[in-house]
Amino acid sequence: MMDGVTWLAESVHDGELCFRIGTRGAELIGEWPGLAMLVAARDASSSRLTFEPGVDPREIEKIRRGSAWLLLRHVEGRLGLHGSAVSAGGRAVVFLGRSGEGKSTFAAAMCRRGCDLLADDAVGVEERGPARWDVVPHEMDHWLDAEARRALGAPPSTLEKEPWRSARAASAPVPLAVFVELAFIEGSAPRLIRRQGSHAVQSLIPQVARFVLDEPERQRRELDALHAVIEHAPVYLLERPRAFEQLDLTVDMILELVGVSAP
Repeated sequence: MMDGVTWLAESVHDGELCFRIGTRGAELIGEWPGLAMLVAARDASSSRLTFEPGVDPREIEKIRRGSAWLLLRHVEGRLGLHGSAVSAGGRAVVFLGRSGEGKSTFAAAMCRRGCDLLADDAVGVEERGPARWDVVPHEMDHWLDAEARRALGAPPSTLEKEPWRSARAASAPVPLAVFVELAFIEGSAPRLIRRQGSHAVQSLIPQVARFVLDEPERQRRELDALHAVIEHAPVYLLERPRAFEQLDLTVDMILELVGVSAP
């Protein structure tokens, strides 16, 4: 517990506090209760990430490469999204969606079909010029639950989620091609729907990683960046039933979308 912190936002899952953000003077505070604490200067001049004794090294790596990395990107004024991403034929596909919509599973299924992993949980997007945005490679593991591991042929696990090292991981930035928001819809065949205008923005905004919540000017710059990246890369909604036997079909749809021949 830290004294003098004004907590601004929190994330609760199944009734338990998972994460919260606050401020203490000129410092920004991010806390994963029982796991880790991130303290960063508003001007990005310094930061420190500490972990509680006995935290699983895999959890340390997940936080360090995932949510903590995204928060520090936000302090630095760079765009970061909660999502997964792969390189398909040298073009980056970013998968977005709420927790539980299968982003990690879909990225792993894409890699099983010849794509390279860029991100499992933390997507960094960089502007390289007026006509190019890149997705930077940052993560090397797929975090999958036991059911997804069975469907994809990964070693079995009894844990809720466990990392599986990707056989294919990108090593250099890849030009952004498309965003795909994932959603499970029962009782219908898989379908891709183009999202445009405010609907496209609404697909991205909930997935933007934010650490600074009390500076309106920073929020305006962030929104400008989102509009710019959407002008460059289209946004689609992929609706599909919650059925692993549909994975190959939906992977084919995304490969076709980016102009890659299905292996």
